[in-house]
Amino acid sequence: MKDILSNGLAKYYLPSGNTQIMSHNFDSGMNTTQNLHATRHTNTLINQFFEPIDVLASKPIIDVTPTTVTVTVFYYMSDVQSALNANTINALGEVLSNVWGQAVELRLVKLHYPYLNSDILAAFIMKNLDTDRFERVINKIFGITTPVVSGESNLPSHIIGIKIRLAGRLVTEPSRPRMTVQSAQIGSFKNSTRTIIEFGQCSSVNKKGALTVQVWISQRSTTPTHYIKYWLYKY
Repeated sequence: MKDILSNGLAKYYLPSGNTQIMSHNFDSGMNTTQNLHATRHTNTLINQFFEPIDVLASKPIIDVTPTTVTVTVFYYMSDVQSALNANTINALGEVLSNVWGQAVELRLVKLHYPYLNSDILAAFIMKNLDTDRFERVINKIFGITTPVVSGESNLPSHIIGIKIRLAGRLVTEPSRPRMTVQSAQIGSFKNSTRTIIEFGQCSSVNKKGALTVQVWISQRSTTPTHYIKYWLYKY
């Protein structure tokens, strides 16, 4: 696994192409034992897979059945013409099959906008805060999401609100008190039977101390929320 994830091979993750969804199946045994250790190991391997390259990824969604394990990860890359390489995905899938001791189906879903997933949006904000002020980063994000949260939609689920909270001090801003919290919100967060709120966060450290970005994304559904939750985490 170390060779697969080395920085020297980072270029092989990003060949040209516009692949949006990739699904791979792997079978390395019939052992059906799943446990917390395998889940934690999977999370670590997924993080190591994306770390050498300029790609933001969500937390893995793991679905375990008696015959297979499905690992779904949403990812975002700023270069829309790039895509992940099939060979490195195959290698990752084989390692995950060894971890679980059974068939693993690896689904990597490319998102075209960072605000479509709370984990990715939190990481996207944190990355941009290295060189920009909080207000500028937020205005940029809200500028592209305003049509989404303010418009009507016929989709089964659509975004109606985004809330962002930053705890900590930035090197790009003047001196602030040690316990500084900044927040911003666009759209609605009203509770209803057709509303889902997705939460994500990202932490880092700079010269002024620890930073944490928290993100809440509110979605409105045209179907009851228990069906939508199943769709979000099952597939």
